[in-house]
Amino acid sequence: MSAEPQWTPKTLRSREELTAMAEHVEANGYSGTGDYDRGVLAALRWTAGRTAAPPVSGEPLGHEVTAADAEREQYQAYEAMSPLAEAQLRSVAIREGHNYVTGVENALAWTVGGDVGLVVPADWPWPQERP
Repeated sequence: MSAEPQWTPKTLRSREELTAMAEHVEANGYSGTGDYDRGVLAALRWTAGRTAAPPVSGEPLGHEVTAADAEREQYQAYEAMSPLAEAQLRSVAIREGHNYVTGVENALAWTVGGDVGLVVPADWPWPQERP
């Protein structure tokens, strides 16, 4: 009888790593597209605890960001790109731009994922493989 794999909830990258990525993007840019970089930074700053309001939904949580919060906000960013999204989410994409919400979505995927969402510098000291 083989053991079934156990489900392990996702975890948020460490605050140190999130802050380091935000500082890297602040110093070097990420994509060369201003709106995309703004979205990446907004997501990284929020997950690192540097800002209270999530970058798309806009409503402060009142607690430290968890992986579940980041995944929920990632979904909100993805949803905001749809012309069928609810008005509040759609207004973020219209006001900030689709590249902004794409940057948010990609950065949040990285904050809880493995090597998806963002590419790290070659000398990045944290492992990208995640359980």
